[in-house]
Amino acid sequence: MSLEQSVLLTVFGAVVFLDQWPVFQSMLSRPLVVGAVVGVVLDKPADGALWGAVFEAVYLGLLPIGAARYPDAGLATLAGSAVALSAPASVAPPVGWAVAVALATGALGDHVGGFLRRWNGRTAVYVRERVAAGDLSAPGRAIAIALLRGAALGAGASAVALTVGLGGLALVVSTPWSGPLPMSVVVLAAAAALTVNGTRLFVDGRSRLSAWGVGLVLVVATFGLMG
Repeated sequence: MSLEQSVLLTVFGAVVFLDQWPVFQSMLSRPLVVGAVVGVVLDKPADGALWGAVFEAVYLGLLPIGAARYPDAGLATLAGSAVALSAPASVAPPVGWAVAVALATGALGDHVGGFLRRWNGRTAVYVRERVAAGDLSAPGRAIAIALLRGAALGAGASAVALTVGLGGLALVVSTPWSGPLPMSVVVLAAAAALTVNGTRLFVDGRSRLSAWGVGLVLVVATFGLMG
């Protein structure tokens, strides 16, 4: 990946992050769209659209309702697709590594989004105080700053994910993380995802902790099978 492509994807990451909820909410951040755009940037539009469809299926069950926390599907798709499409042509696509990077980036985006919400909450308190003191321009300034803050955080999260994902790409070539995954690994990974994500929706308390434990065991077993 060239420097220009990296910069373009980082800027696009800022737009994707803002589209999740702070500004646009135009569906631009859906994996189908993000994967296709990543493919265009990396001169592999068809492959990008295919990976976008894969991650759309992975994150289709997300319900961003109210205060619910959820992975950032847009940033996850951006990082995962970029890693998958950046492998040398002489090797098989690093499927396992691309999915792992996407899942980690989704979790990172969740935490960054929560951080931004808390920061904006503190800003809102300050703005109310300024308006009460007669500064009627405070809301406009605060909104502009909040948008720049969100763009910077989105770009930063994208840059970190791309750096780690692409940096690790050379390490996984010619390993089980590169190329088609064994069916046993796919089954275990799916079981871990279903166990953990299902309990996040329907189970509370100690049962949820037990489910996380089962999911962790399945994840460790998956890593063991991959060698």
